[in-house]
Amino acid sequence: MKTESAASNQSGQLTSENRSVAEAYLALLKDREIDYFYVGSGTDTASIVEAYAKSNRAAAEYPAPIIATHENLAVGMAHGYYMVSGKPQAVMLHVSVGAANAVCALMNAARAQVPMLFTAGRTPLFEQGRLGSRTSEIHWGQEMFDQGAMLREVVKWDYELRDGENLEQVVDRALNVSMAHPRGPVYLTLPREVLAQSIPTQMPGKRSAVPAAPHPDLEAVKALAKVMAKAKHPVIVCSSSGADPATIAPLVALCERHGIAVAEQRARYTNFPSSHPLHLGFDMKRVFDQADVLLFLESEVPWVPARVEPTAAAFVAHAGTDPIFTRYPIRSHRSDLTITATVSALLPALDEALRAAGAEAEAEVRTKGLTAVATANRKAVEEAAARDERMGGPITKTFLSRCLQAVRPADSLVLSEYSLERQHVMFDLPGTYFYISSSGGLGWGFPAALGAQQAAPDRTVIAVQGDGAYMFANPAVCHHAAAMHSLPVLSVVFNNAAWGAVSQAALQLYPNDYAARHAAAHGTSPLSSLEPMPDLEKYAEASGGYAERVVERDQLIPALERALKVVRTEKRQALVNVIGQG
Repeated sequence: MKTESAASNQSGQLTSENRSVAEAYLALLKDREIDYFYVGSGTDTASIVEAYAKSNRAAAEYPAPIIATHENLAVGMAHGYYMVSGKPQAVMLHVSVGAANAVCALMNAARAQVPMLFTAGRTPLFEQGRLGSRTSEIHWGQEMFDQGAMLREVVKWDYELRDGENLEQVVDRALNVSMAHPRGPVYLTLPREVLAQSIPTQMPGKRSAVPAAPHPDLEAVKALAKVMAKAKHPVIVCSSSGADPATIAPLVALCERHGIAVAEQRARYTNFPSSHPLHLGFDMKRVFDQADVLLFLESEVPWVPARVEPTAAAFVAHAGTDPIFTRYPIRSHRSDLTITATVSALLPALDEALRAAGAEAEAEVRTKGLTAVATANRKAVEEAAARDERMGGPITKTFLSRCLQAVRPADSLVLSEYSLERQHVMFDLPGTYFYISSSGGLGWGFPAALGAQQAAPDRTVIAVQGDGAYMFANPAVCHHAAAMHSLPVLSVVFNNAAWGAVSQAALQLYPNDYAARHAAAHGTSPLSSLEPMPDLEKYAEASGGYAERVVERDQLIPALERALKVVRTEKRQALVNVIGQG
């Protein structure tokens, strides 16, 4: 760092020539292009509070502070902001107890490879004698022998800032580790005495470069291209490749040029245009029955062996920044070729290798066969929707999904936490669809939608959640944040008064036993009913939002249209509580 003045007051009082570590920390975050400081305040943030209060130019000098009244809200908002903006954000929570509350949200970020500077205060080190030392009874009970241990499993790096002297080096190390592929959250603890420490006023130095993204081994790419060029039914299967929206156009061009289809397995982003003739859909059994070559892009669970898997004769390849997902304790999906690379680096290399392998010669024939299969798969989806229409009765997830497709703006951002049936909603624009991470930590959708709205204030943001996921998000806190920070998100809750995933898991394991009999008699299995459900509309109304309850099918589209009008024209949050079944 470049020192403007070396003078400091040894008494700990700040002068015009020095400042607190808290001030220097916030200024450094701003210099490193951190837009927001998501904070759950506590006794450890005293110097942070003082820094914001002291500065007459806080908006220009520091990241904008975003008060979060629950820890999962803070982390979820930072998660959502990165998904849309591509810029990692900073979070600060209250010592050990705040960090403990955030483990679920951090695991979601880790599994989704979302970078984030996650920080928590540390209980004061000293009982007395230092500025920032202990002043409250809780400062004894909140201290842990190893505060970082409870998060070490789900972060890439953890450390403690021990002195203001190396603040810049520590923060830059944290940000670089977080942004290096595979990306993910990092954890820095901030002792109160260190934040209160007086240091010379300095200008930040130049940040060292983030490591370049991994590029593929060209011999491995050539080997893959040779196999794909000879295939009759080659398929690229995507789960999270669309996390980088810039990969969609080159993937489309590659598939069209060489006659290759795309399918999506548990898609977490818009990976490929839904309406494209080479999109095979989401039913892996249909895909695997015919595919002779499969390339899985950023797919942590390419298939569930207990349900379906590729044929023994199929050639299977995997590619991604960490294609074997080294942080997963066990993952044994077979692979004939594994390539470490970002999707953005792999696609041009594969395109060139396919050209060299002569793939274009048979592209027209392959395309004709693959588009016929894609058309048949779409017909099967339409037939399932038609059956749902004929059946009528309570609102189903299929019906809700099709209604959302009918009313949502094409460029709206949709975040789904279990209730949206992806095959019934068309996402053609990059960066318009987001799904919960593979860890499935409930309560992600609403907070992430709020962060997404911050990153895209002129776009319509829709959070589609199950009732259980909505309640796990601490809805009173989320609606409060939407009002406090002027974030007009539309929340659509599919309310069947049950944890459907719990019941389904039991029925999969015991399809003809007691759980199945109980479900047949009572509508759901034991341990999954959420009856009696509260009036969810009142959560939104309590924070000045618009809300409707929908029971009948013919009520749904008009209710969604009214709610969309509120969020788009009044810039006010809205909720539609959809009473459904299934």
